[in-house]
Amino acid sequence: MAAIVRNVVNWSAQQQSHSSPQIQRDSGMCEVCGKKPKFVDPRGHKHPYCSRTCAGKTSGGIGKASSPTTSTHLTVNTTSKTCLLAGCNYDAVFQGFCDPVHAMEAVKLGQINGCDKCHDQPVLINPKPARGSSTGKLCAGCDRALRGGTQLKELGSRDSKFREVRKQLIGKWNTRNEGLPTVDKIYQVLVPRDQLSRYASYRKTLTNSREIRTYHASLMLCDLGTKGSCLCERKGCGICSVVRSSFKTFAFEEEYEQGRFGQGIYTFVNPGLADKEATTSTTSPYRVMIACDVVVSAEQEVPDDDSVFVASSDAINSAYIVMYSM
Repeated sequence: MAAIVRNVVNWSAQQQSHSSPQIQRDSGMCEVCGKKPKFVDPRGHKHPYCSRTCAGKTSGGIGKASSPTTSTHLTVNTTSKTCLLAGCNYDAVFQGFCDPVHAMEAVKLGQINGCDKCHDQPVLINPKPARGSSTGKLCAGCDRALRGGTQLKELGSRDSKFREVRKQLIGKWNTRNEGLPTVDKIYQVLVPRDQLSRYASYRKTLTNSREIRTYHASLMLCDLGTKGSCLCERKGCGICSVVRSSFKTFAFEEEYEQGRFGQGIYTFVNPGLADKEATTSTTSPYRVMIACDVVVSAEQEVPDDDSVFVASSDAINSAYIVMYSM
């Protein structure tokens, strides 16, 4: 009798193993939990996971992505013209990626090594480590900070500098039959030390000098302000080119602007006039202009209804990036 029972149990187990179908995971569901749909970012790119939590489970946690073991390991020094994140076909304008969000995603997924300092952005391959870095394995932002390059600092809406810049911009805004702007975000530009030195030296060459606040606007080709405070690398982005180079390079790598006084730099005391130059080709809800510090001679005319001209980039500094809406 016992033998018969054992045979029946064995037969039942064999039938279940043969008849149970293999579970197939829905391709539209998270590859970790299988319970929630995959995350789709605003650009339409579908990520393998539903959330940062699930992404972190496969990469050892945010900012601590495990080293890839396959030959698909990516590095930043690439000639690829499209975003390196798998499945994204947008142009690569930020360290091999379309924006900082996809760069961080690649780090979290273990597709590329993360910065030794911030652990968020991909490593920038440099022949010489920045001063203060023992390994040189830093992202572009941390590397630029150690080298003394241009940095941005977002100001809170309650910050006294934010209120001062907003008050000055709105107070100088003078246009007919148009409303006043709403200032949404302000980034303080931390100018490199060498540019500050050139600015101070230039001012000493003027017998009688004064510093004025002017405004400069240009073509905007990136998502600055909506996806972090990183300056893009697009050659056609006038705002990022000007801020990064301290007015030595303009959109499309032009070395100067052309106007009625010849080659040089043209800004406006009236931000309403600068606004006419503010254009964007992105989905950003903001218009953008740069609040500048300009040193001029006491004798130079500074019209409210026209542009202010300086011939040298040593005479002007980017002070703030203002993001506003109308």
